[in-house]
Amino acid sequence: MKVLDTIPEISSEPLDRMVKGCEAFHTLLTALDFDLFDLLEESKTAEQISSEICTDTSLTGKFLNTLVALQFLSKENARYTNTKLASSFLVKDSPFYQGNLLRLSGRNSDNRSMLNSILKGDVSEAKEGRFEDVFDSSFILAMAEGSMRGSLHRTIKEVSTLPEFQKARTLLDLGGGHGLYAIAFAETNPDLEATVFDLPHVTEVTKEFIERYDMNDKVGVIGGNFFEDEIGSGYDIVFASDVFYRKPDVLSGVLKKVYNALNNNGSVVLKHWILNDERTAPPTSVLFDLNLSLRGDMHHIYTENECVELLENAQFSNVRVLDMSSQTSPSMLIIGDKEV
Repeated sequence: MKVLDTIPEISSEPLDRMVKGCEAFHTLLTALDFDLFDLLEESKTAEQISSEICTDTSLTGKFLNTLVALQFLSKENARYTNTKLASSFLVKDSPFYQGNLLRLSGRNSDNRSMLNSILKGDVSEAKEGRFEDVFDSSFILAMAEGSMRGSLHRTIKEVSTLPEFQKARTLLDLGGGHGLYAIAFAETNPDLEATVFDLPHVTEVTKEFIERYDMNDKVGVIGGNFFEDEIGSGYDIVFASDVFYRKPDVLSGVLKKVYNALNNNGSVVLKHWILNDERTAPPTSVLFDLNLSLRGDMHHIYTENECVELLENAQFSNVRVLDMSSQTSPSMLIIGDKEV
């Protein structure tokens, strides 16, 4: 056998992409830690940047060149400035800022370093933690940033075509966090009054978003834990986005509250990431399933059939599923009616 006769039958490119992607991601996180993109809305030299962020000049130049190669910065006449990509998503003043979401992904990446020991049964680190610690303000801001990537817009577009939504006058955004869905629903349907239900400390962040979009007269808040507390009543629609990733025995009680909170002929609308029946696709959902499992065994990502069964077991009828997935957001809408 000769060396040149030994060649793999398939390309190693997928492995290379994973490694380079990891390197690029950590480079980006470092740039965010230095607030670099806020500094480069106007062009500057490596020496100027090095002086402002107190770093080694030579290494800073190489670091900036790396960000140019990654298409976050442009370089002309030894001066660096943001690309449109960076200005749109990495500058704090942008409405599409993604910094909190990227940092959350970084923390999740750190959690995956425990995967080896967790797979061997060491779950001492795999703890959910208190609600106040898990769902802190940075987490809520990260979820808001994620929604502004396009999933919110796709969701509103799909839900707004439903006859149930068009005739609705009251809507509850259950576990609504930042409240952007409730705000957008109220903007879309001028006859709608929306309420965001979430943990008391979370609703303080919700109020800031409501104020920002001048929707105090259309969107209200209720503080509570929907696993333990009553959620109110008299709603035409109860909407829940990415909050029902718990096991059926836990969600059955919540869905009973939802059913009772709806007016006759009201509807529940769930927006969640879904797995296929083999639980092997789409990749984003599979990785999400694994990531949640690192926090303990109380979570469950549902298949489409499991979602339908979940609502039917909670007495909802005419359950249907609308696929609104994208390459990065494998979401589906699951809708059920309270027919009386």
